[in-house]
Amino acid sequence: MDKGLTPEQEIRLECLRFAVEFGTQRDLLHPERQADIYYKWVTQGSLETSPKDNRIDDSFKTAKKTRSVR
Repeated sequence: MDKGLTPEQEIRLECLRFAVEFGTQRDLLHPERQADIYYKWVTQGSLETSPKDNRIDDSFKTAKKTRSVR
């Protein structure tokens, strides 16, 4: 990408590209709306304060009843 862009701007441009390239005809009327949805999805959970493994209590996912495989 262009060296004059910040990483956030690069991500936003990629989201806009995806919205235009893969969006429906309806999305193409206002691709910035779909791009904002993509941007929020891409950046969610990327903060340092976000829980690990997308869990509120920071615990890891474990099976409740493990089964042996034969």
